[in-house]
Amino acid sequence: MKITLTLTLLLLVTFSSYSNDDEFNSEIAWDEIISTIQSEYAYLDRVDEDFKTLTSLFRSKALATRTEKEFVDISQSFLRNLQDPHLSLSPLDYDDYIVYPTGSDIYAEMKGKEIYITDVKANSSAYVEGVRSGMLVQSIDGLLIHEAIEAVSGLSIEKLSQDQQRYAINIALGGKRYKSRILKVLIDESVRTYKLAASYDSINKLKSGPKVSYKEINDIGYIRFNNSLGDNGSVIEFQQAIEVLAQTKGLIIDLRNTPSGGNTGVAEPILGHFTKTETVYQRYKTQESGHYYYDALYQQATALPQKPFINKPFVVLAGRWTGSMGEGMTIGLDAIGAQAVIGAPMADLLGGIKQIQLDKSNATITLGFERLYHVDGRFREDFEPTIVLKSADTDEKGNDIALLKALEVLTAN
Repeated sequence: MKITLTLTLLLLVTFSSYSNDDEFNSEIAWDEIISTIQSEYAYLDRVDEDFKTLTSLFRSKALATRTEKEFVDISQSFLRNLQDPHLSLSPLDYDDYIVYPTGSDIYAEMKGKEIYITDVKANSSAYVEGVRSGMLVQSIDGLLIHEAIEAVSGLSIEKLSQDQQRYAINIALGGKRYKSRILKVLIDESVRTYKLAASYDSINKLKSGPKVSYKEINDIGYIRFNNSLGDNGSVIEFQQAIEVLAQTKGLIIDLRNTPSGGNTGVAEPILGHFTKTETVYQRYKTQESGHYYYDALYQQATALPQKPFINKPFVVLAGRWTGSMGEGMTIGLDAIGAQAVIGAPMADLLGGIKQIQLDKSNATITLGFERLYHVDGRFREDFEPTIVLKSADTDEKGNDIALLKALEVLTAN
């Protein structure tokens, strides 16, 4: 079993040639994946009962597989039901569902058995085509709601909790990897059909653009990270941004487009501009095989001072597409002294992650082995914005109400 530490969310494309399926033993492969999660996953206590139930439900499915590809497909469904975007299995292929939340551009909530869109990612295909919060989802790629949920989860809907159903439908809304989608919704008592580009298209376009965007709005500086917290160029571009915006009266730090996470090598120098001394921005405990996180000592992640020092009020924008290191930066800026964090609950990508090569299935599992905490002791996944909005990206009319609220907060003083 080979272990590789990784600081980004996931590889968006992971292809692998499978080994000789004549040698594949599904029972041994299943036992390996279960034992690996039990010994290495620092978040198992969050889903302990679900894990036991799902292990029982999926064991027979896994043991019925005859090839490594079939086994990986079943195991991917199994892991999705644990509702942790960081917990995943590769290799991935073009028939797999999106990596969530990177491949997502629509967020929905359940009200009874109905699915209502509550947020649409700014500048995504869904947004450009006119999909808006408040719409009632009717079908996705020709599948009714319960059919879409079952396709993602691998289980009948009666066996799923409402949280598991909600998680599955949000993956289904992103569709298959790199494939266009057909979405039918009900709005104003009429059914509308939207043909949407593959949800990865808009996120991939960011690679050829600036890592950090910035502008001045009514004497307030606005800085947005473009899914770039894994790129060292973001450190340079952020410094350029704050130098250009030096004379503004306040700053808005927009982390709403960071679904793929990043690494501390990018985050910490950026956080360092907000402090004059070495400052703790996040705490963590590490789980190792045979040494569970709750027995481990707290450790501290710190940011060292960087020039120029930002000596002005600032607020943070976060939401459904704030993921992994984006979440770490959000709680770090909150601890360092943000006037407010504005938006919706974040993506809940759990923990600092590592990748483990599974010898018995020629697959790689990614899981959280570090349990992460706000400096005040809260689990990172329990943190919520100080000003909570239902739609953190765009509202029913397509407006950016989080940005408007941030400007209101910073100009109130």
